[in-house]
Amino acid sequence: IVVLLIGSYLVTQEHLRIGDIIAFTGFASLMISRLDQVSAFVNQIFEARAKLEDFYRLEDASSETIEPEGLVDLQQVKGNVRFENVSFSFGRSGQGVENVSFEVPAGKTIAIVGPTGAGKTTLINLLQRVYDPHEGRILIDGIDTRVCTRRSLRHSIATVFQDAGLFNRTIEENIRIGRSGASYEDVHEAACAAAAQDFILCKSEGYDTLVGERGSRLSGGERQRVAIARAVLKDAPILVLDEATSALDVETEGRVKEAIDQLRDGRTTFVIAHRLTTVRDADLVIFLDQGRIVEMGGFQELAENNGRFAGLLRAGGLLSDEDVRKLARIALTSEAA
Repeated sequence: IVVLLIGSYLVTQEHLRIGDIIAFTGFASLMISRLDQVSAFVNQIFEARAKLEDFYRLEDASSETIEPEGLVDLQQVKGNVRFENVSFSFGRSGQGVENVSFEVPAGKTIAIVGPTGAGKTTLINLLQRVYDPHEGRILIDGIDTRVCTRRSLRHSIATVFQDAGLFNRTIEENIRIGRSGASYEDVHEAACAAAAQDFILCKSEGYDTLVGERGSRLSGGERQRVAIARAVLKDAPILVLDEATSALDVETEGRVKEAIDQLRDGRTTFVIAHRLTTVRDADLVIFLDQGRIVEMGGFQELAENNGRFAGLLRAGGLLSDEDVRKLARIALTSEAA
């Protein structure tokens, strides 16, 4: 408006022509739009400052995570996992786990349940040596994980998260992350085992389909099946399912669960789940609260005890009071026999 007012005055004084005003107005609009872009870029830099600081802090700390000499590589892992009086806390917050002990025989499944912030994910991070316990130890096939190289340890563990963690690459490339150098046939076999082959072949570009950033071009169930195929291809003896189906609808969860059941076969499996329907097949169930084991046992055993886990089942509509009484009668009959 100011440009037009001043320009109009200069035209009346015959210092400018109307064409000059039009040209100047166009240039001014271009300049203002570019300044807006610079301003938006500066704002993005300030918003990303915290993340950049974290990134550079990780880069600076890389030298601190260089592993000492003398560590051993885990080889021919069977998958027996034992936590012995493990404790860990995050500084002054007090959050973490305290005096946790349990054992998972090779090939068995353990389900870890509990409220948000109970320490479920912390246990998994300790298993993978994201950080080491402050007290106690974690053994895999009788070997303390702290004397193992992180590379060999993590090579022995396959993880499927709620967020599939896909990159903006092709489906084939995302699956091959599980084992670099895998052949085309290996990738196809992994996709078949994960029940992903059908939907992949329905895509116009098949395995060459770009999945988009974070798998945005795939549905939730498709993303999870690609992640499962990646875990199948890795063929690790220990499997971690961290809320792997919690974001899926019931129908999609059913298809993904079939793929997960095949993946679990013969592997030591850790299941973290909010949907308790996914823990029914577990050989051992642990109920965590505030970093401590409140209850531990088989699914039926904990349901019969009518404790915290049974309360969680009732709250989820998976167990009625009548079911609890029936289970208790079955238990008494078994003991009498």
